[in-house]
Amino acid sequence: MSESAAKALAISHLDVRVAGNDLLSDVSLSIPGGKITVLVGGSGAGKSVLLRLLAGILPPEQLPVYWKGDVSVGEAMSDSRSPGRTGIVFQQFALFDELTPTANVQFAIDHRADRTQPPRYSAPEWLELLGVPAWPPVAALSGGQKQRLAIARTLAADPELILYDEPTSGLDAVTGQRVAELIQETQRRFERTSLVVTHDYSTLLPIADEVLLLDSQNATIVPVPREQWPEIAERMRANSANVSAKTHHGVTETKRSLGSRARAACVDAMSRFFGATGAAVLAMGRLPIDAFPIVPRARWAGRFLLHYLGLIGGPTACVYLVIAGIIAGFTTTYFTLRFLPFRLYTQPLLIDELLAAIGFALYRILVPILATVLIAARCGAAVAADVGVKQYGGQIDALKTFGIRAPAYLLVPILGAFLIATPILEWLAFTASHWVSRLTFVLCYPEIGIHFWRQHFFRAVTLPPDSLGQSVWGSNLPVLGVFLLGKGWGWVLLKNLLCGVGTAAIAYHSAITAKQSASDVSHSITSTVLWGTLSVLIVHFVIALFEF
Repeated sequence: MSESAAKALAISHLDVRVAGNDLLSDVSLSIPGGKITVLVGGSGAGKSVLLRLLAGILPPEQLPVYWKGDVSVGEAMSDSRSPGRTGIVFQQFALFDELTPTANVQFAIDHRADRTQPPRYSAPEWLELLGVPAWPPVAALSGGQKQRLAIARTLAADPELILYDEPTSGLDAVTGQRVAELIQETQRRFERTSLVVTHDYSTLLPIADEVLLLDSQNATIVPVPREQWPEIAERMRANSANVSAKTHHGVTETKRSLGSRARAACVDAMSRFFGATGAAVLAMGRLPIDAFPIVPRARWAGRFLLHYLGLIGGPTACVYLVIAGIIAGFTTTYFTLRFLPFRLYTQPLLIDELLAAIGFALYRILVPILATVLIAARCGAAVAADVGVKQYGGQIDALKTFGIRAPAYLLVPILGAFLIATPILEWLAFTASHWVSRLTFVLCYPEIGIHFWRQHFFRAVTLPPDSLGQSVWGSNLPVLGVFLLGKGWGWVLLKNLLCGVGTAAIAYHSAITAKQSASDVSHSITSTVLWGTLSVLIVHFVIALFEF
């Protein structure tokens, strides 16, 4: 075997800076194929940054990280960012919770880099080989089962290199040993080159063929010969002491200069504000491109569309909007007719016009505004939570390892779901409002009757008959109590669609940004509710200037 063919990973002249600090400086090394290499580094040394870089999912300039150099994978020494070259078993597993274990593995099979070749195993066979139950929800699996499922999904994509991100983190000694044995068994059975990034060297050294040390003191990565493996603990302590000394020195310097600290805080706040503003403007400009419905696999785009349709227009959303319509229909009808001035004299003169005005207001103004605001709040928050958790849990990075743009399976289905669900939910709210208005009127004025209400309530919004004198289809179906199309239905539909697009874009953009903690996810949900409802009000205000 030639020297180039034996290399599974080659790094050349790699420089990495994180928040202005050198993580690596002019590093060049190669990792042999078909072996288990353990990369050891202390906590906070930048192992996760390096792993994302090696996997090809970290752009060269993504603040606060900047890197340059060459990273190549495979016998042909292709770019590591080529789809499918590298697979990651994430520390938090990054499984798709809305899919079954079988579907998680099938997703990887369907997104292999080379689909001209038949898959090595089917999805059920991969699960059987690694001892993962096929049908329980992913959330119901144990930690060990999730890890086996993550390995099965990674192997099913047929990568040339498998990266393990802290596979024994947070585990007890016995469980950590089992994980180490699983990694060794996987490498032997499936002949995949493995790079394990960890600080738990004591558990993983027994299965290692090669060991690399992330030397944060000298900003480099150094091979550790087997005879020096017993010295790793001492070298790790030396590195940790050096990092602690730097941190202590930085804290001391900060305490010495409160003025500099305040100036730095102001600069940081301004940078974050203008950075967020610029990112929002850029996202708005890219929306037509990102939302263009080009997807890798139509089948999986459909699966994600159904997922978000259930999230946005599911039974709870329908009940929510029906209740809102009930409240709107009752309050507008009851209080408008109940509190007329000089009711005894004005009611007989104005009741028919008031009913027509109530029907017009509910159909054209009140219910569309109320429904779209509630959809922006409730459904926007649900989508922001879903995408935010995917970002925080590493599922967005998992998509990138399969060579998939996140908008293809997230933004496009989310937009489609909002465009479908928003008009339906608004129609449900209006249907509930006019039924309750009907009931309220009959209870308050039994002597007048339902025929009078039906005659006047839809009068201002009923489309005129066609040339043959027949009612337009969907304008009013009194038998079923269904009202589909009325005067200005195009304006109502336009407002629904624009509000749906705005809410979808805001929810996606707020949630897709980097998430470092659960509080970041909560912040994205709050931001979505705030800006989503505000955008809805702006849409209705602007459209009203042209509509009436």
